[in-house]
Amino acid sequence: MKNECAIFLQWALPQMKMRWSGFRKVHKQVCKRIRHRMNTLNLPNFGEYQSWLANHPKEWDVLDSMCRITISRFYRDWAVFDFLMDNLLHRLAMKAKYENRPFRCWSAGCASGEEPYTLALIWHFVLRKKFPALDFQIIATDIDERLLERAKKGCYPKGSLKGLPKPWLDKAFSVNEIGYCIHSSFSKSIKWIKQDIRISFPSGMFDLLLCRNLVATYFEPSLQRAIFNQMKAVLRPGGFLVLGRHEKLPDEIEGFSSKLEKLNIYEMSANHIFFNAP
Repeated sequence: MKNECAIFLQWALPQMKMRWSGFRKVHKQVCKRIRHRMNTLNLPNFGEYQSWLANHPKEWDVLDSMCRITISRFYRDWAVFDFLMDNLLHRLAMKAKYENRPFRCWSAGCASGEEPYTLALIWHFVLRKKFPALDFQIIATDIDERLLERAKKGCYPKGSLKGLPKPWLDKAFSVNEIGYCIHSSFSKSIKWIKQDIRISFPSGMFDLLLCRNLVATYFEPSLQRAIFNQMKAVLRPGGFLVLGRHEKLPDEIEGFSSKLEKLNIYEMSANHIFFNAP
C-alpha cells in the first residue's frame, strides 16, 4: 500500500510523544530508515513490524532513533541570523560584560554543528573585536552521537555553506578531499554534549537559547509544554529563546514578556526589558 508507512507513523508517533503533523513533509526520510530496518529483521510489511514492536519493547528505542530529522545548513533562515548579528548578540554581550560574567548560548538539537558554528563565525567576524575580554561560550547538544562526531570534525559539502558570506568562507574554511573543513580555532568556544532534550539539559544559565525545528515541530503539545517550562529555568531574565520560522510557543507557556513575531524570538520576563521588539 502506497501510504502504509504514513499510516504506521500516525499510529506510532503519538506513542512516542511525537506528532504526525511535524513529520508529514519529511516522513519519507523516516520511512526509508524504517523499511531498511524491516528488511534487516526480515519483516515483510508494517503490520509485521507493528507486531514486532509489541513483542520487543526495546525496539521502540530503535524506532525513536529512526525518527530524527537531520536537515541543517550554515546560516539557515538568514533573517534570524542577520537579526542576531545586527541586534541581539551585541545587546546580550553588553549585558554580560556589565554583569562581569560569560556570555552563554545553547544550541539545542545542533545536529552536525552548522548552527553553533554559525554563531561562532558571527562572533569572530563581527563581535569579538568589540568585546575582546568577554568569554563567549556555546553549548551544543544533540541526541545523536554520530552527528556530534561529524560536528567535531567540522567538514561539510559545499551546499551546506552557500548561505555564508564569501569572505567568511574563504577565511574560516580549508578545502580538501572531505569537503570544506572549518578551522579548529572556531570550535574552541563550543562544547559538544550528547543529550536528549526530553530527559536532561546542560548545566548553568543561558543568555540565548536556540531551539529551532525540534521541540515545537516534532513533539506533542504536552511534551512541548514540559520542555519549554523547563527552559524558562535556564534562561536568564532578559534572555532570549529562538524557535524555527514556522514554530511558536504553546499558548499556555507564560514568562515571556515580548515576542518578535516574524522571527519567532521570545524574551524572558525581566524587571528591566533589555530589548523591545518592534
